[in-house]
Amino acid sequence: MKQALRLIVSLALSVVFLWIAFRNVDFHAALGHVGDVSMAMVGLYVLSLVFIQWARAARWQVLVAPFAPLTRAAAFRISNLGSMLVLVLPLRLGEFSRPYLLKKETGARMTAGMGAVVAERAIDGLLVTLAFFLSTFLSGDDKRVPAGLRWAALLALLFFGGAMAVVVGALLWHDTAVGLIRRPLARISDKLAARVTTMLDAFVDGLRSLPSARAVAAVVLWTAAYWAANGLGFWCVMRGFGWMLPVTAGFTLVSIIVIAIMIPAGPGFLGTFQGGILAGLAVYGIGANEAAAYGLVVYPLTVVVSVGFGLPYLFTRSTRLSDIVHATPDAP
Repeated sequence: MKQALRLIVSLALSVVFLWIAFRNVDFHAALGHVGDVSMAMVGLYVLSLVFIQWARAARWQVLVAPFAPLTRAAAFRISNLGSMLVLVLPLRLGEFSRPYLLKKETGARMTAGMGAVVAERAIDGLLVTLAFFLSTFLSGDDKRVPAGLRWAALLALLFFGGAMAVVVGALLWHDTAVGLIRRPLARISDKLAARVTTMLDAFVDGLRSLPSARAVAAVVLWTAAYWAANGLGFWCVMRGFGWMLPVTAGFTLVSIIVIAIMIPAGPGFLGTFQGGILAGLAVYGIGANEAAAYGLVVYPLTVVVSVGFGLPYLFTRSTRLSDIVHATPDAP
């Protein structure tokens, strides 16, 4: 019953966001613009998506190695199946999938895996929101960014920056940092406070055993490569439509989409993804019909590649979707 209610709520949110995104779009005109795109540039975008799948898996392998050593094949399987489930399950329920699969593969605690997910999201979010401010400033388009979008980016920066500060603080000043987190959360719920601090402890214990600075550098480099491929891929499709926009436009668009899909919605980030595309391209003066055409190209390809890499693994090793959906962080 609870899962059904979540699905209904998520679909309702997606309908609302789709209406907001497309209320001024002429779909006949948008479909006409789709035919204008260069297939060569679309092909480069698909190649960037394939590289993203690989880079994400390589980073995940390095990040969890201290407490859950994985072969390259296992890391690729868990990462791609997990990424697909994050995409297709509503309200980001798929975030539990990689920790669950990690536990099933290696016996590692789900709390440690969730800690890795939190750290990964903090790193990505911090980098992407910084990229938003940097890319709009470098291209001189910061004045054209709507105030609401700029405030949303600032709030995202503070959120992800705070999450990263928690992880770093727990590494360097463990007891003090954990105490600062536990006390305010305990006023809300002792159970919540215990769960958050247990998750943080488990992940920090793993990070402390990172074998060398080389492993840290690997996480940083794979993160940079992952997001570079995202930004360049989006820019390739812009050029495919004949828009002579600076390469920074691709990174601005990625940043805005990431901020948009932070809002919980239905499967496939439906509604928030499209809204992010229209809002991001509007910064560069791209009209609603042309932006909708852009979305009709990149969104289906993004979904197809993600599902294509993840779906085959759903039918191997007795992996049941119901087990993943109902997975929760375990007690220590």
